[in-house]
Amino acid sequence: MNKRTMIIAGLMLLFAIGLMAQKTTENLRIFDISPNPMEKHCNITLGFDNETYITLVIMNSEEEVIKTIYSGTVYKDMNFTWERDDAAGRYAPSGTYHVVVNYQSRYTSTKKTLILK
Repeated sequence: MNKRTMIIAGLMLLFAIGLMAQKTTENLRIFDISPNPMEKHCNITLGFDNETYITLVIMNSEEEVIKTIYSGTVYKDMNFTWERDDAAGRYAPSGTYHVVVNYQSRYTSTKKTLILK
């Protein structure tokens, strides 16, 4: 192969990798929390284009994980409920919390929720 063919092949490979990476990051279609702000509980809705392994956690304002809601494979759209408790079952006080979704072992999406009372 000549030099020109190698350069074209390399550019095509980079373009293909770029398209695959873009598709992978677009795998998360829906990430919604309701009600927000919340009082007693909130519903977390996640939607993915493909079957995906995720970890869904709640973090406090000090960025400490207070509860893992789910860790496993999701299939398309799934709904979860956080009952305003921590990992030990204690009631979470009023304040700012972050719902964090880690997926495909490399991407993270975060949304903030408030507890008013």
